Amino acid sequence: MEQKNELIAQSNALTSSRYNFSPTEKNVIYHIIRKVRKDYVEGTMQRDLWNNMYVTIDSADLAKIADADHTERARKALRDLRHKDIEIEDENGNWLNVGFINYAKYKAKTKQYEIEVSKEIMPHLVELAKNFTSYSLTVAISLKSRYSQRFYELAHQYMRKNSGTFFLDFEVLRTMLKLGDGYNLKCNIQNKVIDVAVKELKELYDNGGCELWLESYNEGRGKSTRWFFKIHTREEAAKQQEAFEDLRKMSLYIYQANNRIFRKDP
Repeated sequence: MEQKNELIAQSNALTSSRYNFSPTEKNVIYHIIRKVRKDYVEGTMQRDLWNNMYVTIDSADLAKIADADHTERARKALRDLRHKDIEIEDENGNWLNVGFINYAKYKAKTKQYEIEVSKEIMPHLVELAKNFTSYSLTVAISLKSRYSQRFYELAHQYMRKNSGTFFLDFEVLRTMLKLGDGYNLKCNIQNKVIDVAVKELKELYDNGGCELWLESYNEGRGKSTRWFFKIHTREEAAKQQEAFEDLRKMSLYIYQANNRIFRKDP
């Protein structure tokens, strides 16, 4: 039990923070994370880490976030993001409540949206950006369910830790995803959250569009339920196939050697 409790404490602060964003709002955030990765992880802008960050997104890119015919939905995502909070609390008791963006505006001359990101979450964004490659951000943006997006982030957080496993308790999951009163039952969380995320990730993996998928099971009843997740990756599958081929070759060698030595032995 002590080892399991340790897993939650190791979770990335922003990945496991309490918020509820729509897929379109989350896709705006992924574009911001791309900018953070380019400038603060791959680039050399560490000196500005503690200042508010200004991100520009082309109107064409913002349209793609929702799709070409729903630019207004993407703009609505920017409006809503300005009014939504992220709540972060670490194992030391430090607590932060902050809006993800301070403002968003459109510049008609350049056809770009300018977004200001609060300096308070910049350290968390930088840490999160380190866990993502450009490819995996593309995958995250392609996911349709907000729950698939959250579990995809968690998978990246844990895929190199704890043998690629993590767990979430009933109330931890409800709090982290800000699930409302309609999710007070285990069956609702299982059917509308866990199953939706696991199914979408597996389908995308099978179609070659994602590098990982999740296997899940649960223990306990009602609010005492704990969900366990095992992360499977293409890298892991390739290693297993390689090990199988090695075993097959060794077995064939042993068979052929014994067949030569004991050829007349029935």
